[in-house]
Amino acid sequence: MKKVFLDTNIILDVMTQRKPFNVPANTIMKMGIEGKILLCATPLTFANCTYILRSSYKLANSINIIKYKQYIYALTMDDEQCCNALNSDMPDFEDMLQYQAAIAAECDYIITRNEKHFPQEGITVVSSEHFLSIFDQDGKA
Repeated sequence: MKKVFLDTNIILDVMTQRKPFNVPANTIMKMGIEGKILLCATPLTFANCTYILRSSYKLANSINIIKYKQYIYALTMDDEQCCNALNSDMPDFEDMLQYQAAIAAECDYIITRNEKHFPQEGITVVSSEHFLSIFDQDGKA
């Protein structure tokens, strides 16, 4: 089974049903719910989602996150990953933390709408649409 790291923007596409991004994001979430792929994120992802939902979407509670969290495995983050992210030449520290966690967990893919924010080595970084063009909805290449 493929291990897939979901960037914050992909989870938010599902939770907020942002069009047109929600369609492929929903399909990927469904694949995870059905056990065809293993969905992963970090605690930082859930913190960012909660903050954005409360501040930008004025959602008072985290019910959407709780609903989806049961299908998304929370990866650990540690000191080595933090140091690697800090020492990176990439400008987005938050995305580098996510990248380091995905690498450490041996994820097969990072799915994001910000492919340029991640190094293109060590792990395959793709958009949700590209991921779905590679895999059918049964999680097979």
